[in-house]
Amino acid sequence: MVTVKKKKLDEIPQLVNDIHCYNINYQTRELYLHGRYADEEPGVDYRMATTFVKNIHVLEDDSQSNILVHMHSVGGEWSDGMAVFGTMRHIKSPVTIITYAQASSMSGVILQGADKRVLMPDCEFMIHHGSLIVDDNSMAVKSAVDQNERFCKRMLQIFAERAIMGRYFREREYSLKQVKAYIDRKIKSRSDWYLSAEEAVDYGFADGVLGEKGFETIGKCRNGRKYK
Repeated sequence: MVTVKKKKLDEIPQLVNDIHCYNINYQTRELYLHGRYADEEPGVDYRMATTFVKNIHVLEDDSQSNILVHMHSVGGEWSDGMAVFGTMRHIKSPVTIITYAQASSMSGVILQGADKRVLMPDCEFMIHHGSLIVDDNSMAVKSAVDQNERFCKRMLQIFAERAIMGRYFREREYSLKQVKAYIDRKIKSRSDWYLSAEEAVDYGFADGVLGEKGFETIGKCRNGRKYK
């Protein structure tokens, strides 16, 4: 249960300012994960990751009760996204993510780091292998390609470890190896594998859709334990 401390009216403007400037509502234990305001949305980058890591540890130091993350991101850099993913996995507080608009590319991976993964009804989910832009000598290019392949294998592992509990794979009694192979085939056959919110839940990439049974309200979405 999250305890919400009442604020005096003269403190509210400062609270709103803190939320907009620092992406944290300390009173309600909520974080906002999105790109910086600019003409072009950069997605997950070092600014987002650094702010998130600082904020989540502030809340973790205060209490080990649930932390709610509101995520709206187009995806982004692998290394910065993994900083966010790893931080959620290794803190003691259970984390719920509510995803807005899309869980695409890196933001879809980040979603798997939450203990409870919730999608807005019109949220789209998309998985693909990471892209690579290189402009260097042949040895550097080979090194970059090898590194990208390692990232892709790690991504498949992350998705498969959560998806194996999804209805689609449970009904077919797939092993972890089979789940990884299935996801890999889907990506390679479509390049970008798009799913609706309901399909993402069916495959085990999310736990529920906001408004549906068991996820009727944000308050209900915040109940839960650490995912092991």
